Amino acid sequence: NFFVDNSPFRYQFVLLNAGLDYKLFGTSQSDQVLPGKDGWLFYKDGPTAAQPVANYQGLPGINDSEETLARASAALQNLSNDLAEHGCTLVVDFTPSKDRIYREYMPDGYPIVEEENRTDRMAAYLQSHTTVPVVWRYETLRSQARLDPERLLYYKTDTHWNALGALIGLDGIFEALGLPTLPPEQYPVQQTGTTTGDMANVAALYAVLPPEPTYAVPGYALLFEKDDRVVRVIGDSFSEYYMPYLEARFAACWNEHIDTFDPALVNDPSCDILILEFNERSLDTMLRILENFAAG
Repeated sequence: NFFVDNSPFRYQFVLLNAGLDYKLFGTSQSDQVLPGKDGWLFYKDGPTAAQPVANYQGLPGINDSEETLARASAALQNLSNDLAEHGCTLVVDFTPSKDRIYREYMPDGYPIVEEENRTDRMAAYLQSHTTVPVVWRYETLRSQARLDPERLLYYKTDTHWNALGALIGLDGIFEALGLPTLPPEQYPVQQTGTTTGDMANVAALYAVLPPEPTYAVPGYALLFEKDDRVVRVIGDSFSEYYMPYLEARFAACWNEHIDTFDPALVNDPSCDILILEFNERSLDTMLRILENFAAG
């Protein structure tokens, strides 16, 4: 360790050390990255990762209480009602992490304890206790991943879904808004280049694991008639992947990070449709935001 830390070739030694750990022991030197099977990387539990492995396993200890669910649903309805008074339709989009979508590549040491995880429970409760469209496309994405394992919907070494996965997820929003979509398997896909996944970078495994192809859906802008409404998206990095499709479908749209959410927007949403997107690792963020609209 002293030699590596003080060597003029420290950078190269870090890559070599990380590669050896991964190849020989199947481990990662990053406290954020969990190596799976066949070159797949996943998030570990950690202080900034909202216990993704526990959520993947469906461990009941992280589920929200009935009181929390009831308070969140009431606050969400208040937010929706306030926006509606200004002519704005609210849609909430929960975006699935890739661990359950591609569960067959998770390490064997992390069995699923309960099929219904925290996100399933949250989505089902909000769907049944509010009038807000709450989109949760886990079942659709999982079925598509199983239908054609070679037609990937998420990157193997990156946190995010790819262009096809993002479109299938976004179609849930379109359907909630009464807009036309195609069956997922009918969308054409073409490779546009390659990328190095963010988790491969964090774990210094980009020299060991190959770059991944990036994709586009050719001709998407010609598939549907353009809508004259304006869409505002406030979400995490998953929502950035479906912005090109929103741009193709609506007169105008823009994206803001969820950390910039300002409760005052209910008085001037500046849009016809507001999409709040939360990856399932970000449910605590959603609960904090909804506290602004909870009854006293």
